[in-house]
Amino acid sequence: MSRSRWSTLATALVAGGFLLTACASSPNRPEGTRQSGTPVAGSHQPYSSPHAVPHAAPRPAPTCPPPARKVIRSAPGKGMTVALTFDDGPGPAMLAIANVLRTKGVTATFFDTGAHDDADPATVAKVASMGFLIGNHTWDHDYPARTTSGWTVAYLRDQLARTSALQRRLTGRPTCFFRPPGGYLTNVRKTAAREGMSTVLWSVDARDWAQPGYADPAAVTKIVVRATSPAADDRRHPIVLMHAAKASHEDESKVSSYRGNTVAALPRIIDWYAAHGYRFVDLLGRTASQVTAGEAGTRP
Repeated sequence: MSRSRWSTLATALVAGGFLLTACASSPNRPEGTRQSGTPVAGSHQPYSSPHAVPHAAPRPAPTCPPPARKVIRSAPGKGMTVALTFDDGPGPAMLAIANVLRTKGVTATFFDTGAHDDADPATVAKVASMGFLIGNHTWDHDYPARTTSGWTVAYLRDQLARTSALQRRLTGRPTCFFRPPGGYLTNVRKTAAREGMSTVLWSVDARDWAQPGYADPAAVTKIVVRATSPAADDRRHPIVLMHAAKASHEDESKVSSYRGNTVAALPRIIDWYAAHGYRFVDLLGRTASQVTAGEAGTRP
């Protein structure tokens, strides 16, 4: 081969080598991609879209704190706290009560009967979805004297287990607290504990069950006064008892089913406790903002 043809071939080989080197080291696309920026088939270069949204860490399933060794009669939390509680729901006033609480930015606990939950599951689910705690108040709300053999362990376990099972299906969380109708305690605390619940009474009774069956300003004032009169020995952590419906079996002349005066009294009750420096908590010790933030809460 002539010297001139060797010279031409060598020049071509050198130029081709420079071109290949430049393509392999291009700074404008990552290793393992084509010129278009898409991954090369068979390469292991990870690719993530610029629009990808990271997965949120799943929240842990709700659980209950260990059942209290004694009957609870005071609100949880440090400083001055108050726990507003409403028995016997659901009923016609329960959503109105929940809406007042939400408007005021406070939380509370509702102790429902299984029979009422079964009759109005939509209200239970709605109130629970608003962040309010649902507690167990037996299925039938029968006092010991109304039962065949009184509050035996077997009777209570049946009443509590059926109610808690229904509430879990409706709210998506376990029921952590039990309030015995009428405050009767025969076989209660240990039986409730076996069902995973603490037993809760109250320290302030608004006696709103005694209101008349119609709107009455005087009845509203009485409810406010009673609900804002914590006992001297528990002024820092009162649990206030009110009612969202009627579940007891007394005659209407003795126990009213009307709760309109309770709804009317509630803003004034909340304002009084707020003005006196109290924080509103549910029985897990959570404020409304902590409930919104998804905190589990636990009694100290």
